[in-house]
Amino acid sequence: MATRHVSRLALDPYLRDHLIANNLTTARDVLLLSPLDLMELLGLTWTAAHQLLADVSAQISPPYSTAYDVFTQQATAEAPAPLRTGLPTLDGALRLGVPVGSITELVGPGGVGKSQLSHMLALAVAMPEALGGLGAGVVYIDTERKFSAPRLQEMVHARVAEAAAAAGPQAAHVLQPLAVQGEVLRRVAVSTPGSTEQLMQTVENLQHTVLQYRARLVVVDSIAALARTEYGNPSSSGASGSVAGGGGGLVGSIMDRQQVLGRIAASLKALAESLRIPVLVTNQVTTRIGGGGGGGPGPPGSAANGTLTAALGAKWAHCVNLRLVLQRLQERRFLKVAKSPSCANVVLEYVIGPTGLQEVPRHESELPPVLLQRGSVLDMAITNEVDYGAEL
Repeated sequence: MATRHVSRLALDPYLRDHLIANNLTTARDVLLLSPLDLMELLGLTWTAAHQLLADVSAQISPPYSTAYDVFTQQATAEAPAPLRTGLPTLDGALRLGVPVGSITELVGPGGVGKSQLSHMLALAVAMPEALGGLGAGVVYIDTERKFSAPRLQEMVHARVAEAAAAAGPQAAHVLQPLAVQGEVLRRVAVSTPGSTEQLMQTVENLQHTVLQYRARLVVVDSIAALARTEYGNPSSSGASGSVAGGGGGLVGSIMDRQQVLGRIAASLKALAESLRIPVLVTNQVTTRIGGGGGGGPGPPGSAANGTLTAALGAKWAHCVNLRLVLQRLQERRFLKVAKSPSCANVVLEYVIGPTGLQEVPRHESELPPVLLQRGSVLDMAITNEVDYGAEL
């Protein structure tokens, strides 16, 4: 809320213009000043300066609503619909798709399909409405340089081909892949921050970017890459189950990292709630040695008892509303709802095709038993097989 642009505040036009002229572009910039500062900058009286601070503070403070008001808002036709993933089992479990107004996290080892699903959801938003999309913009924050315009182009061509096949020969000539491709690619705004400081600045300015591109989805791929590089990785300390020690070194770095991630999560949540859009983030995995988790045979703390868990720790896990775990068992890939306030423990198998993730119809009894066990909401071990350690 504090990052709301001054132009979107209900203020006197004279004051609004002078605030922007003095490089006070967000509510936070204004609230960091004292009444004396505002009197000097804007030529206000003491009373007017106090009133300006009170007005700005009141407009960015989260308002209270009754449970009935929340229910009515969510039930009205004007409320934004969830974003469909195209995976029938998942959309059914999530009540039609990825929820708006909250953070959805994709967790999994490298190469399992997190970026593929991110591209797929971006396409679902950017495709024209006539082809089943929302015809809206997407803001894609790419911290790992994994965004692939050619892959998005391939998905567009596959979707157009499917639509042409369904429409029949009479309407097929109307669908022009190159025109649709250009339309979709122009709707996706890509940012590539190279540090956590740049990522923080990008997130704080997201509201302006979202409004500029009429975006209905924000993707951060990935939330962990820069933070783990700059602030260290708890699993690298060699501690068993958790990191121990004093306030300096690795522990101090992790505390700094958690503080930065908390600020980023707060900004993303405020954006999602105020603009009623879904925010999708991807996360990496780390190996937990010992400390429980139901590992394989071997004494506690041994390599045979290691498990893969979502990176960034329990504090970050509390920041996300919905966690989807993608994992690979031998040659098969699975997606599991690991954390959700309203969804049961759902597992589905998928393959990666021309249009992205495609669900494999399969009865639940055919799924590996390890996938049907619900783990800790805080730890969320994504598999008990240590073989994945080589992929970290």
